[in-house]
Amino acid sequence: MNERAAYVGPTILLTLIQAMVSWAVFAPPVLAKQALPAMGIDPAWIGLQPTIVFVAATISSMVSGGIVARFNPMRASQVLLLLAAAGSALIATGDLVIGALGSILIGIALGPTTPASSHILARLTPRPMQPLIFSIKQTGVPLGGALAGFVGPPLTLLWGWQSAILVIALACLAVAVITELWTRGYADFADASRKVSLELIGPLRLVLQSPVLRWMLTGCVPLVVIQYALTTFIVLYLQEDIGLSVITAGAILAVAQASGGTGRILFGAIASRFVTPLTMLLLLSLLAAAAAFLTASFTQSWPLAMIYAVGVLFGAGAAGWNGVYLAEVARLAPAGEVSRVTGAVGFVIFTGVVIGPAVFTALVAAFSFQVAYTCMGVMMLTSVFAFLRAAAHVRAGAN
Repeated sequence: MNERAAYVGPTILLTLIQAMVSWAVFAPPVLAKQALPAMGIDPAWIGLQPTIVFVAATISSMVSGGIVARFNPMRASQVLLLLAAAGSALIATGDLVIGALGSILIGIALGPTTPASSHILARLTPRPMQPLIFSIKQTGVPLGGALAGFVGPPLTLLWGWQSAILVIALACLAVAVITELWTRGYADFADASRKVSLELIGPLRLVLQSPVLRWMLTGCVPLVVIQYALTTFIVLYLQEDIGLSVITAGAILAVAQASGGTGRILFGAIASRFVTPLTMLLLLSLLAAAAAFLTASFTQSWPLAMIYAVGVLFGAGAAGWNGVYLAEVARLAPAGEVSRVTGAVGFVIFTGVVIGPAVFTALVAAFSFQVAYTCMGVMMLTSVFAFLRAAAHVRAGAN
C-alpha cells in the first residue's frame, strides 16, 4: 500500500502538469482559422506556429537531462508551467512578433516536461507497473488536446480567440500554485554533481549504442509525425475540405484526443500484463496507418458519425502509444540515465515534429489534404518494420 501511495499522487499531479503544457501547445492551431487572419496571415500557414514551438522544444530537450538530474524535477516542472502561462499570455496579445516569442516560451516548456516526469516516475514506480503508470501520465497530452478542442472554440465564439488563450495562461498558473505544495518532497531527487550543458552527442550515443533503442527511435518518428498531423491539421482540414463548423471540427479533435487518452491507459494496462510493450507499439502503428488512410478518404458525403468514428480510431493509434513507448525507453536505459536517454529521445521526437508539419504543409500546398494523409499512412509502415526489428533484438537478448 505504501509503495502504491508513493507513485499514485505524483502520477496524478504530473498528468495534470502535462495536460496544461499540452493545452498551451495544441490550442493555437485549433484556433488558427480565427486567429491568423487577425494577425494578417493566411490560415494556410497553420504549420508555422507549431514549427516555432517544436524547434524551441528540440533545443530545450537537449539540456533537459542535465537540468532534471541536477535540480528538483518537481520544481523544474513548476517552472515549465510558468513558462507555458507566459507564452500563452504573449500569444493572446495578437501581435505577430510577440506571439512568436510566446510560441518559443511554450516550446521551451514542452521540451523538459517528459524527462522531468520520467525521472520521478522511473524512481518511484515498480518496473512491472511502469507501462501503465507512464501511460496514465502521458494521458495529459491528449487531455490537453481535448481541452483545446472542446474548450477553445466555444470560448472563441463567446469572448474571442484571445480570451480563449488567456484562459490557458490562468489554468497553467493555477496548477503551478498547486505544484508548490509538492516541490519540497522531491529535493532529494536532485544531484548537485551533475553538470547542465547543451549536450546532444552523449545522450544520443547512449541511445544509439543499444540495437533495441535504435530501432525504437526509428519507429517513433513516424508515430510522432502522424500524431501532429492529427492534432495540428485535422480541424482546418475538416473546415476547409469537408465543410464542418469550427465547433464540430474541434469536437472531433477532442474526441480523437480523448480516445488517445483512454487508449493510453488501456494499452498501458495490456502491455503491463498480457503482451510485450513492443507488440503493443506494433499494433498501434498498424491502427494509425489504417486511420490515416480512412481520413484521406473523407468527403462531404461521409456521415458525421463515421467521421467521429474514424477520429476515435485515429486518436487511439496516433496518440495512444506514448506511455508504453516511454516506459520501454526507461526500462532499457542504462542505470541512472533515464532522464538523459529520455532527453535524447525527446530531441529526436521534437525534430520529427518540426520536420513533420513542414512536410505535411508542403504536401497540402502541392497536392491536397487527402494526399498528405495518404502519405502519412504509407510512412507508418516504417514504424511497423522498426518495431518488428526491435522485438527481434529483444528476443535475441541484444538490449
